[in-house]
Parts: sequence; structure tokens; C-alpha cells
Amino acid sequence: MPAFRTGKIPTEVLLRSVFPYKGKFDASVILGSSVGEDAALISFGNDVLVLTTDPVTGAASDIGWVSVHVNANDVACRGAAPRWFLCDVLLPEKAGVGVLESIMRQIDRAAKEVHVAVVGGHTEVTPGLRRPIVAGYMMGVAIRGKYVTSSGALPADDLIMTKSIGIEGTAVLAADFPNRLRPKINRQTLSNAKQMRRLISIVDDARLAVMAGGVHAMHDPTEGGLLQGVWELAEASKVGFSVYESRISTRSETKQICSVLRLNPLRLMSSGCLLIAANRRKSDAILRSLRRRGISAAVIGTVTARSKGRKLVGTDGRIREVGPSERDELYKVFESYRDG
Repeated sequence: MPAFRTGKIPTEVLLRSVFPYKGKFDASVILGSSVGEDAALISFGNDVLVLTTDPVTGAASDIGWVSVHVNANDVACRGAAPRWFLCDVLLPEKAGVGVLESIMRQIDRAAKEVHVAVVGGHTEVTPGLRRPIVAGYMMGVAIRGKYVTSSGALPADDLIMTKSIGIEGTAVLAADFPNRLRPKINRQTLSNAKQMRRLISIVDDARLAVMAGGVHAMHDPTEGGLLQGVWELAEASKVGFSVYESRISTRSETKQICSVLRLNPLRLMSSGCLLIAANRRKSDAILRSLRRRGISAAVIGTVTARSKGRKLVGTDGRIREVGPSERDELYKVFESYRDG
């Protein structure tokens, strides 16, 4: 069997070689590992604990700050407030105390932004690493009966997307590959692209959507971009969808960088945007609530029966079937070159 490529492990391998191994049965587990579900739910007295973990491996800049936010996002997608954060900080050989303290300062800053306590973790120097890796673990608490999953989308629901696609991927590319991009993209555009990282949190997006009512499922697209995120939500919910490319917001910085690097923005790492499957009668209320707080949002498609397929309607009117993509566009760039 060939070796894995950089990026997510293929879904069929997860189903065969990862998800069956669940350890001891525990009746308190409401939701464990499955495709499209990024946080576990554990019965805990009158509440429900929300647990998630996610490493940051594709960014060299602000890695600690990003780790807190991407893990907080997964908890927020459950309709819960993130509360406690732990992390493993793995450093390359010859890294000094300055690198470690910088990462921890980033973690502290991000944790304060989302009102989270940093409660533990582990630090070590690890042989074979070229750059630091931070594996984060976030916990939160949801109200019993009020949590949200990725598997609750229903046919006829609207698919709502907040902000724009490729937010995290655009920021990473601008920060890590400036020498490659500068000949064709001006400095102001690159600066704006780097600043897109400040949009990475969807904690407020999720909270406002749930408060508005009618939310059946939420999911934040990360590796594999928007299309992978929509596919994962649909796979978890056992439904189909029709998504319209003309309704999908893409910032000019993302378009320019993807054009220069020949990347598909629809498959570019998209932490920072939130997918919401909601009762169409509540969509307007959700959109109004988000927009009042300065969060752009739009209905980009419709949930359908699984038998109707999973479709992207292009700006040219062409209909394409959407399948899983285990490989983010970002990794193509990492494998081709890295600025010194």
C-alpha cells in the first residue's frame, strides 16, 4: 500500500482503520468519532462536555494563536462556549527559549480573546521537526438538549456561510511565501492577506446563529476548504446539497494569491468561515443577527435528499458532483517550495 500524502488521512481509511477502535464502551459518550464531527459530546451531570483536539501543522506564523482559535471553533460549532485549553508544544532541535515563550504568549493572547483558561499541556524538543507543531485540546460545556452537531442537517434547509472562503489558507500563504508572491502581488495586498488571520474565529458567528434559532447543524471548513466542509456536513447528515458558486464570497486577496499559485480557492483551508444548515424560515433572522454584528453572511445553497446528489453549480452554469478531497491546496505549495 502506498504511503499517505501530506494532509488528512482519506475517509475510507478512517472508516476502516481508525473509527472502529473506540476502547471501552462508555454509556456517557453521546457522540464520538465519525466523519464530519469535530468534537465529542460527553454526558456530565446536568450538562454536556464538549471535547475537541486539532494540531496546527500548516502555519509557521502565530502558530500558538491559531491553535487556540481553531480548537475554540470546533467547540463553538456544538453551540457551546469554549472554556479550557491544553496543548502539546513540540519544538524542533536547536529551538531556544525565545521560540517557546513566543508561542506561549500567542496562546495566552488568543485564550483571553475567547475567554478561555489555559490549564495544562506538555512541551518538548522533538527530533526530525523542521518547525514547531502545536497540538491543542479544547473543552467547553453545552446545555443538555441544546447542543448542535454536524449531523442534523435536513432536506430543504438553507446552507448559510459566514465571511469568505480560504481565510486561513490565504493568511498562511501570504505570511510564509512572500518572496514567491511579491513579484506579482503588491505589498498592500500581501499585508491585507496576512491580516485576514484576525478573522479566523467563528465563536461569535456560531453563538449568534444559535441564538437566532432554527439551526440544525454547523461545521467549520478547515482542511480541504469550503467544498470539503460542505461534503463533510452532508456526509455526517446523510444528505445531499446544491451549492451555487456565484453566491460564495471570495476576497480579492484570496483570488489573487490563488491565481498566482494556481490553486482552487474552493479547496483552500477555510478556518474563519462557518457553515450553518438552518430551517429556511429562520434564515433571514440568522442573517440579520450576524450582519448586525458586522459578520457578513449569505445563503449559498440548499440541503437536499441524498439521492439528489452533492452538487456545485458553477458560475458558468455547469453542474459538478462534489466528492471528498482529503488534500488541501495549501499542501501543494508546501511540497513545491518554501521561502528561506
